[in-house]
Amino acid sequence: MRDTVSMNFRKRSKEVLDWSLKSTGATIDLQRSSKTYIWDGILSCRLFWLPCTPNPPDTILQPDVSLGNCWAFQGAQGQVVIRLPAKIQATMVTIHHTSKTDSELGKFSSAPRDFTVSGVDEETEAEILLGTFTYAVQKKPAQTFPLQEIPRTFQFIKLVIQSNWGNPEYTCIYRVQVHGKVQVPEDMSSASKNKK
Repeated sequence: MRDTVSMNFRKRSKEVLDWSLKSTGATIDLQRSSKTYIWDGILSCRLFWLPCTPNPPDTILQPDVSLGNCWAFQGAQGQVVIRLPAKIQATMVTIHHTSKTDSELGKFSSAPRDFTVSGVDEETEAEILLGTFTYAVQKKPAQTFPLQEIPRTFQFIKLVIQSNWGNPEYTCIYRVQVHGKVQVPEDMSSASKNKK
């Protein structure tokens, strides 16, 4: 039953707009997001002038989910706040990781595990919990999760990773998609009905 629901949401996620694309104006609120993980080998890269800078947080706002093209933060717990290009009523989120065939030896220890999604009020910075979920590494790389339906809009969506699949050093997020709809004010929708 749960797999059927999850499959239906995956199908719906392909049909609805992704509000968290960098190309359409979504950005990362760096002040409220975890710092990028800097691995020890980066020092030797700098020593030999090799191009091995870590991916920035806005990597998760782009469609390329090829192996290694992820944003990593230190440890198993972290957060990212996404500023959407418009205020929307968020209905679903999709989290991407790499596939088993791409992942070296099938290891998924850096994949996010338990996480929460909240809407953040722009003025008061109050957080409204929209859902608590688990990303299952044994399932497909792109997993869509239905959010609690709240009749209000948010421009800031906060993703908090509470655990990963065992990597003590860092957690990798490949892509985050936020799906939803723009809420039309009641006076505008009633005016359009009167015109008909």
